[in-house]
Amino acid sequence: MSAPQPVTIDRCPLCGSTAATEHSTPEPNLYSEKLADLLAQDERQVLCEHANWLCGDCGLVFKRRWFAPDVIRELFRTAVAAHPRGWDTVLDRFSPAGFQRTVDFWAAAIDRGAAPDVRRGERELLSVIDSITEPTGYEPAAVVAAVGRGDVALVRGLAPAITTSIREPAAFKRFSGFRSRALWDYLQANTGGFAGYAEVGCPLWGLLPLAAEFGSCATYLERDEPNYWGAGCTNAGVHCLERLLTDRRIASAPWSARERHSVIGLFQYLDHLTAPGRFLEELFARADSAAIIMDGIGAPVAIQHVTGWTDASFAFIARAFGKRLFDDFDAIRPSGNRLFLLTPER
Repeated sequence: MSAPQPVTIDRCPLCGSTAATEHSTPEPNLYSEKLADLLAQDERQVLCEHANWLCGDCGLVFKRRWFAPDVIRELFRTAVAAHPRGWDTVLDRFSPAGFQRTVDFWAAAIDRGAAPDVRRGERELLSVIDSITEPTGYEPAAVVAAVGRGDVALVRGLAPAITTSIREPAAFKRFSGFRSRALWDYLQANTGGFAGYAEVGCPLWGLLPLAAEFGSCATYLERDEPNYWGAGCTNAGVHCLERLLTDRRIASAPWSARERHSVIGLFQYLDHLTAPGRFLEELFARADSAAIIMDGIGAPVAIQHVTGWTDASFAFIARAFGKRLFDDFDAIRPSGNRLFLLTPER
């Protein structure tokens, strides 16, 4: 596609400050590859043109140059139409059979010299290894190294030990998502308890099924936006939201309905928004408390994320909206994620 005019963000999209210093350059990944293809540009050029800046007032990391809406819409319509990490929590991919299918896919891609599929296979294999909690009969580092150098024979040789070690996936990682009793109990304890729970973002990897199981009023909130869970987010002809709503205890409602909820969860979502300050105003007009999960706190912001978040930026949110901030849910930290729970002062 031709390159539409990029968006310029000259003020911090959280606090409105113009004081910012250059922070980092995004690292290459699947999304930089796809964006470069869409724009017919060199990948390194795309990365350098979308540097990350650090706000001097609230600590938010953001891109001063962002992709035009048509580019983001096309990215999520065609290049990355489905949210793989969402689907991975409900499909049979973390299993001995799933691992073997991924090995076969990766090996065939190497034989064909299909570089994009090779990289996809590498990512999926490493995700499985990363989610095994008790490896037995092999060294995970040896598998990682073998995958990195394309050593199919060694990976196939270790496959029996690896598949025997595949049981429950590690918490809060690719195949488990955020459907956690420990997380649910933490939210209940630190909000004083609640009977209504809603989520925005990926329909498949959150707490809504658990909320319904425990008898809470569980609602998925639909926002009209280009993202992974758009019209193309399907598997075997079933849309990701349709898959969630097969549990008849879960309802859906438009964001515009402005119905009030005790708690709204948003997991790895804020960094996709070009106007997070405005969104947070809308959020706290609808919710008493917000459970926000982010990864990569303080790290270079990936090319597909317009913002990155820090401890300082969440402290700013708490002050700006008069909320109490809880960030001591330590069980999530080994996964690289952080929970920031914002509740009414009491």
